[in-house]
Amino acid sequence: MSTPSASSGSRPLVLSDRQGFNRRWFAPKLEAVYVPRNDDEAVAQVGEAVSRYGRDVKVVAGRHCYENFVYNDTTRAVVDMSSMTRVGWDGGRGAFFVEAGCENWSVYRTLLNGYNKTLPAGSCYSVGAGGHITGGGYGLLSRLHGLTVDHLSAVDIVTWNELTGSAELHHVSASSDSTDERDLFWALQGAGCGNFGVILRYYFDELPNAPEFASIYTLSWDWTSFDAESFADLLAGYGDYVSGLPETDFSLLKLTHVSAGQIGMVVQAVSPEGATLLDHQAEVERRYAEVVARFGAIVEPSPLRFPLGGHPGWTTAVVGNESVQHVTYLEALQTMNGSGPNQFGKYKSAYMNKGFPSNQVAAIYHWLNTTPKGVPASDMSQSLLQVDSYGGAVNRVAPGATAVPQRDAIMKLQYQTYWLNASRPGEGSQGSDTQADAHLAWINDFYRDVYADYGGTPNPANDPSGTVAGAYYNYPDNVLGTHAEGTVDDALWLYFLENFRAAPRNLVDVKRRWDPSDIFHHAQSIPVR
Repeated sequence: MSTPSASSGSRPLVLSDRQGFNRRWFAPKLEAVYVPRNDDEAVAQVGEAVSRYGRDVKVVAGRHCYENFVYNDTTRAVVDMSSMTRVGWDGGRGAFFVEAGCENWSVYRTLLNGYNKTLPAGSCYSVGAGGHITGGGYGLLSRLHGLTVDHLSAVDIVTWNELTGSAELHHVSASSDSTDERDLFWALQGAGCGNFGVILRYYFDELPNAPEFASIYTLSWDWTSFDAESFADLLAGYGDYVSGLPETDFSLLKLTHVSAGQIGMVVQAVSPEGATLLDHQAEVERRYAEVVARFGAIVEPSPLRFPLGGHPGWTTAVVGNESVQHVTYLEALQTMNGSGPNQFGKYKSAYMNKGFPSNQVAAIYHWLNTTPKGVPASDMSQSLLQVDSYGGAVNRVAPGATAVPQRDAIMKLQYQTYWLNASRPGEGSQGSDTQADAHLAWINDFYRDVYADYGGTPNPANDPSGTVAGAYYNYPDNVLGTHAEGTVDDALWLYFLENFRAAPRNLVDVKRRWDPSDIFHHAQSIPVR
């Protein structure tokens, strides 16, 4: 039997079609996979898929969604963008472009090698551009250059016209002729993830030049060196540190569970434009000495003995922390570009405008020293709270300029827990859920405890101190609220604040105009009313 081409419609399924990067999620009722290779095929196949399957059609690029927005019991068809992977310069439009099926690594390599340009996007190499960019993606150059959407100038997107019952291709930008298209472009700058249509291509009129040089260093501390007081001093010191961090630098503090044995911090520093190698090296060595002295006064560092866990980071090899590594920018990309293995995982997030209050510090210390019942301590060794530096260029954009409103944050937090079991490939969790339940209870209780003063989430509406600023849409968390539970507004408020419903230009209005029948729907999609 011959295999149909992509242009003839859907193709036969393979086992991996049913499973996401997060092994918790799979789609047992999946019937069809559409793999468009160009614009015409995308319009035709989206039209066919929606006509046949309605809202049971989902869209994937890199399959990295933290929740089951795509891989669930209702999904019957998937539009897989992995064959639209071009990156380059569009002379006709006078802009760089990235197609939605690209992964971070191919975007970086092509922009760097072909044009000496870069995009301030994420570090996990296999994350797909389709969801990452439009969700307000950020990475190790975002303090210097802002978010991905801060550079976006136009988007090609296939939408569904309810009146004609057909798919349509639109090129939308801030200078589109119609108000509706300008509003859609605004919404795609932070909230386009499966909400309004199928994104084919992103355009960037200008992109920053890639740095010439980069330097990487780590600090690590043994958990046995900490008590509650010194741990509080570490978090206070880190908040002060990131507040004064040069925009060329990006830091990740990996607050691992005590069973991992150590806590680690990674810093990447890139060279300012025009800096010589010697000048860059001298400046980074000076700052490294200051960091060692600053944090060493709290707790004496220890050599890094194990890989630092979490996303992103050195997940597969131990990198020494006795000195600074001075490398090219490409080498820094290769070093920091880790997606980690396919595992079962759960994630939660928060933005912070200020340093950690004492009650949050106490809760963090408690839960990082707590092993849930039903699992051995070693099973928690990959669980952590990762604190990313933020701010810089991100803070120079107004809250309403894009759909991403958190423009005063100085830190972004990602709670992470991972586990493995004996489930067969492509089938998600099987058998006893004791292990999963233990991990999920631990991370959800951890989160609720940290934000107990605000109602259990980082809700700025309940925080007169202005410390917390909601959560990150690209790190979705169904516990915050879903359509099925009737609580999706709670989650979407945390992700988008005033931009969700209250602002004059808001996401609900845009959704109602472009997808009134709610075809593009998932557990935390923008509602039409």
